[in-house]
Amino acid sequence: MKKILTGILAIICLTHCKDKKESALTPISGISSRIEDEREMHADWSNENTVIVHSISDPDNLHPTNGNSAPRSEIMLLTQRSILYTDFENQSMIAGLVKTSPVASADGLTYIYQLKPGPEWDDKTPFTFEDVLFTAKAYLCPLVNDPAVKTYWRNLKNIIQDENDKNKFQVIMKARNIQNQYWFGSFPVLQRKFHDPGNILANYSLEQFNDTSFRAENEKELSDWANEFNSDKNGRDPKYLNGLGMYKVERWESGQFITLLKKKNHWTENSLDYHEHSFPEKIIYKINKDDNSQQLEFKNQNFDVTNNISMSGFLALNENATFKNNYSSFVSPTYNYTYIGLNQRPKQANRNPLFTDKNTRRAIALSISIEKITKLIYAQYSSQCRQMIANVSPLKKEFNSELQPLKVDLKQAAKLLKDSKWTDSDNDGILDRVIDGRKINFEADLNYLNTSPDWRDMALLISEELKQIGVKINPVPMELKLFIERARSHNFDMMLGSWAAGSFSEDFTQLWHTSNWSNHGSNYSGFGNYLSDALIDSIRTEINMTKRDSLSKELQKIIYEDQPYVFLYTSMRRNIIHKRFANRMIFADRPGTLINPLRLLSINPVITLQNGTTP
Repeated sequence: MKKILTGILAIICLTHCKDKKESALTPISGISSRIEDEREMHADWSNENTVIVHSISDPDNLHPTNGNSAPRSEIMLLTQRSILYTDFENQSMIAGLVKTSPVASADGLTYIYQLKPGPEWDDKTPFTFEDVLFTAKAYLCPLVNDPAVKTYWRNLKNIIQDENDKNKFQVIMKARNIQNQYWFGSFPVLQRKFHDPGNILANYSLEQFNDTSFRAENEKELSDWANEFNSDKNGRDPKYLNGLGMYKVERWESGQFITLLKKKNHWTENSLDYHEHSFPEKIIYKINKDDNSQQLEFKNQNFDVTNNISMSGFLALNENATFKNNYSSFVSPTYNYTYIGLNQRPKQANRNPLFTDKNTRRAIALSISIEKITKLIYAQYSSQCRQMIANVSPLKKEFNSELQPLKVDLKQAAKLLKDSKWTDSDNDGILDRVIDGRKINFEADLNYLNTSPDWRDMALLISEELKQIGVKINPVPMELKLFIERARSHNFDMMLGSWAAGSFSEDFTQLWHTSNWSNHGSNYSGFGNYLSDALIDSIRTEINMTKRDSLSKELQKIIYEDQPYVFLYTSMRRNIIHKRFANRMIFADRPGTLINPLRLLSINPVITLQNGTTP
């Protein structure tokens, strides 16, 4: 197994795939693949230039700053633009709304950008430096409800416009950081005129928003602006959704569908960059959580694209000759990983203190067979999954290979639980313990998403596994929005989730710094102390890659030993794309495929992407 997977890692790091010929059940192992186009349309294929994308949940919202879900990120690739773009084919950052990638100063603290001509908002006003500065202020404003991403902006010191060129500006950082070069790339830009018609933020500086003594809540105008900006309508009502992207949201029926329409006479219309293509006239994200119904929709050609189908559904469809005649389908590697989060600080939400000591958390990890889980979910593809050992994917260079994967050891798990005073004092089959004079049964809720039978099947298997050691699990399915709300408010015992990760070096602040527990960010489990925070801060500011990787491995070891999560496996993406489209690409990086370059074969069967651009 190790030899095979090491081979996959080498391929991922060093090569790209050629055009992939049809072989539905052959796993893709490269960082990007282009699927060979069909040469002609079949008589029963639709000529409608609409792509219907299967989704399993609504985004948490489409607010420009306040959100944190994969469906949201995927849709915003179509409705928003950013300063830099992710080059999915080459796993790098390239110029987006700027002429070239930024020029860095020798100390790695100052980056010079120059806006490219052409980008304009829907009201035909040009994208300017004013919008760049407003975007930064909006993200940094203490009253904006964006804790999951604000941490990335706290390293920004200032943005200064060039006195002689209004389109040129300097971005000045407080400290060196490996992500300084491309940190703009992940964030959509905002139109000042649309989101701040009264120009309220012009009265405040980035220095003020960086000053911890600044009391934003005492500024009435600023509070009023923030309340309006944070309002739900700015993340859900199409009238209030605005962006530089090629598509606009026409309609959102929660739990059913989101419709995007191609903008007419858009500034990207003649772009050769595949990020800015907009070949489909309409894109519909149609939500369907039912496994059987999803299969029926594909058999009837009512869906065009998914990478959200369950593995069992994927395998069942590939047994159907009609489906295989109409669709290309592949499994491919990702940098995402699946985990069970354990609430280390439950007191704030009045949850029982079940996982507050390290021995108990390690006992849980020693009782869950990851091999059983991967075989349950991925069947014959399970050998393609890598077991997660700590918080960095084994597919990445900075992975600490000295850490040994945990193996199921119920005897050791029982000893650790006994050491932590968990016993079955009343012989009811469930462990119990007296804490603060109160007897507590070891009975935990396991929150999981109701979006796929895969999550349900995993939750049930985990429940059975932990029953062996006297731990009662209550699987609790829930919608994505509630799942995130419970996690942020620390109102959970255990949560079964997955982090979407990319190929770039990681900033561990968002998930593992204690500040992102106290501010209800993404450190859901409450991991960390001042030592781990100091190490995370050092990693963030170290730009020597050898030193940085060494520090990263040290953090991985700390997390491995503290066991805030039961780390499960690196996910495999299930990709299905209808053959009526050309320009079909699959990437290891999220979101896995792009919708906007898909071109109907009937429109022009010979034009396909070459090296990321149309010839």
